[in-house]
Amino acid sequence: MSEQAYYSTTAWRPANDGGGSKRPRPQLDTRSRSFRMQWEAGRKLSKSYIPDLVPGDFLDLWRPRLEDKSVSYMDGENGEKIPVSWMNHESFRWTTLPKFAWRWLLVKAIAKFLLIAGTPILLISLLHVYFFSNEHFEGTFENAFIPTVLYGGGACLFLWGGISLCERLFPDFMYAAPKGPLWEFNRRTGMVTVFCNPEKKGQSGKVQWQSPFEDFDCYVHMGPTTQGLPLYYAAMVNRCREETMVLTALHPASSNPGDHKAVWNFWCQYMDSTAPLPDIPLLEPHRANDPVTAAHDKETGRDPRHWYNMSNAAYEVKVKQMYQRCRSAFG
Repeated sequence: MSEQAYYSTTAWRPANDGGGSKRPRPQLDTRSRSFRMQWEAGRKLSKSYIPDLVPGDFLDLWRPRLEDKSVSYMDGENGEKIPVSWMNHESFRWTTLPKFAWRWLLVKAIAKFLLIAGTPILLISLLHVYFFSNEHFEGTFENAFIPTVLYGGGACLFLWGGISLCERLFPDFMYAAPKGPLWEFNRRTGMVTVFCNPEKKGQSGKVQWQSPFEDFDCYVHMGPTTQGLPLYYAAMVNRCREETMVLTALHPASSNPGDHKAVWNFWCQYMDSTAPLPDIPLLEPHRANDPVTAAHDKETGRDPRHWYNMSNAAYEVKVKQMYQRCRSAFG
């Protein structure tokens, strides 16, 4: 199939975008001043990208031969499994676990952290009392150390172990099927779609808004943590309408702005219908189905099983090299 027949007229072509310096089509800017001040206050990123440069986390998370896990399903009314998210050559649709599943996983993570971090702190405190306040050691041991271990450590151990056990015995309950998609990047049509909140009754799968990728710019924003440390995140902002999409689903907010520049770099190449797909294991099974990518691979002689045939040791080297490339490019 030819490129012209495969891609829609709305598919993103950087040559037609204008690089964000002007709107690709005459449109009225209907955004309020407060909206622009809030969402365009960060550092604007270019749509010029470095080919095949992706966050190192992508290689860590999506290793070879995991394409069967790139599709998620929701339960239909008659018990059938309905695809609700996928990652392929045509589109990248995302979903996540229901809120109650995330609550349990958050409780487990907190309990694990408190147990692992609290144990050495408690032991160091006990040794400090023993060596420097020996006359108070017995009272401290009985009145503080033992209750902390029994009630604090015991509770954390119970939550950590109990939730881990439930994950093994009842995975369908702990990792319940998602209730609907959240957003989608469609390479073939060039459209970005945000869906309504699937947690709300009757809203699953309904479109909240949909706009061409070329209408968006990306900004890296910074906000302080509770400790006052900088925390960065990226957001796509429509140039004409009050539409925003925070890009933290694939990489959460972090202390390094370079992480989010790398994510935006990935999206720019993925949505560029004139360039091959980003060369990552997740997309390797789909490269032959995309006309531009298939032509590129044929011209360069790329092995169709480049990632699949790679040894574990060689793959780990590739992961480290990707992290280093991102640090060199984005700091």
